Amino acid sequence: MKKINLIYLAISFLLLNSCISPIPKESSDSESLVSSNKTISTTNQQRIALLIGNQGYKKGRLDNPHHDVDDMETALKTVGFQVRKLKDQSLWEMEQAIIGFGKQLEQDKNTVGLFYFSGHGMQYQGKNFLFPIGAMTSVAMPGHLRVKTLEMEYLLATMEGAENRLNLVFLDACRDNPFPKGWFKGKGLKKGLAPMQAPSGSLIAYATSANHQALSAKGQRNSPYTRHLKQEILKPGISIFDMLTNVRAAVKKETHGEQKPDFYSGLDGQFCFKPCGQMVQVQTQINSSREDKFFRDRLQDGSLGPEMVRIPAGRFRMGDIQGGGDRDEKPVHLVSVSEFAMGKYEVTFAEYDKFAQATGRKKPDDKNWGRNHRPVINVSWNDAVAYAQWLSQQTGKQYRLPTEAEWEYAARAGTNTKYWWGNTASHEYANYGKDECCDGLAKGKDRWKYTAPVGSFAANPFDLYDMVGNVWEWNADSWHNNYKNAPNDGQIWETGADNSRRVLRGGSWYSVPVICRTASRGRDTSDDRNQAFGFRVAVRL
Repeated sequence: MKKINLIYLAISFLLLNSCISPIPKESSDSESLVSSNKTISTTNQQRIALLIGNQGYKKGRLDNPHHDVDDMETALKTVGFQVRKLKDQSLWEMEQAIIGFGKQLEQDKNTVGLFYFSGHGMQYQGKNFLFPIGAMTSVAMPGHLRVKTLEMEYLLATMEGAENRLNLVFLDACRDNPFPKGWFKGKGLKKGLAPMQAPSGSLIAYATSANHQALSAKGQRNSPYTRHLKQEILKPGISIFDMLTNVRAAVKKETHGEQKPDFYSGLDGQFCFKPCGQMVQVQTQINSSREDKFFRDRLQDGSLGPEMVRIPAGRFRMGDIQGGGDRDEKPVHLVSVSEFAMGKYEVTFAEYDKFAQATGRKKPDDKNWGRNHRPVINVSWNDAVAYAQWLSQQTGKQYRLPTEAEWEYAARAGTNTKYWWGNTASHEYANYGKDECCDGLAKGKDRWKYTAPVGSFAANPFDLYDMVGNVWEWNADSWHNNYKNAPNDGQIWETGADNSRRVLRGGSWYSVPVICRTASRGRDTSDDRNQAFGFRVAVRL
């Protein structure tokens, strides 16, 4: 109980909200990319980003841009960008920021530049315009657009003129007429943004395809586009083309095909936000498009069991690879893991209650925090094993708890950082200890006093949710004080230990960040129940 007790002691021109007209169905997409095996080397290169989020318009106020730039800042800093973030900028302020951005890009020809904008945007006579604060009341006729808003050519000319190696532009704009309906009718105004040709060495990404409008995300933290973009940026080893393809697929799915992100490329090779090929030891690609990547087995009453994710086979270094961890996280050792499936989410009250009712077991106490889609708590290791055995009987598959090696492999998802998103704890990616409990390295604010409904945060690169925080997760293995003589094949480790104590991983809603590191370990007796203890299941393939 020592480590567990320590936990308790320590413990876009957003899309969207002012979009006026309904979304028309899209008939075609215009996507241009360069197909090349060449990788644009960014080793030891400076990365500079300028982020602008305008939402405080007097007319057509938006809800998302400030959160969008906050979250993009976190993601980009994680992958090595020096970020300047601005909110609610006037035209003069936007122009000055772009001028300064261009001067930064000029200083080193190998610099990677990135511009991101969230707010209102529109096209007129084939030109694209981004709206500063104040433009809604100062544009009285079409000709005013060129002097009262920021024409995209101003930004592109500045970036191209810097003659640096690589530039990326992301536009998460509403892309519809923010003025009274029919105001510019017949005068060259179309929906959304006009298509653009990306200058050589640059890429321009849109939140939806040209001449179309993006959907609203009112009441949500991020627009659909930025929500998935910030997540894909953190995935290791994939090119920007694959990344944007993933974003496109995710946004299309979320919006039921009504919003289709697009991009225009002038790149002469591949670029990766994290080192290309970082996942080379994983035998199956993370972003596999196989239809059977996700599955749910049917129970005997005709309902479905937990949603499962196929985890590719691979090799990884297990333990304190960052340094500074506890003695029980050593020695670091190489482990080979066979393909298996793991619960996409922690087992919920709804799933566990069905088992309890079917077997006549007492339902665990939810502490009045809520049941249904919240992770089940107050379950022992013995309870978790019994649930897995019941699933096996119901489905004919071999459900079980994940081994400790499988758990860490799945939680790392090909990364070598403290957390799957980077080395800095962030409340934007996980539900862990309250702000006053943090170690000074955390970002953002804790939105959940206790447990959060499963899936409230972004998935890791293996499409698993809440692998950090929320609830401690029981593993199959017995507790060992260190990794000396640990198996290297990913199998359960029970020899040479007191089998009455079992491993817990991942930290909980109550844990300080250091406890939520991927390598951190906990343990307790197999019959102990706790308001911070839960689990997820695995299955043999």
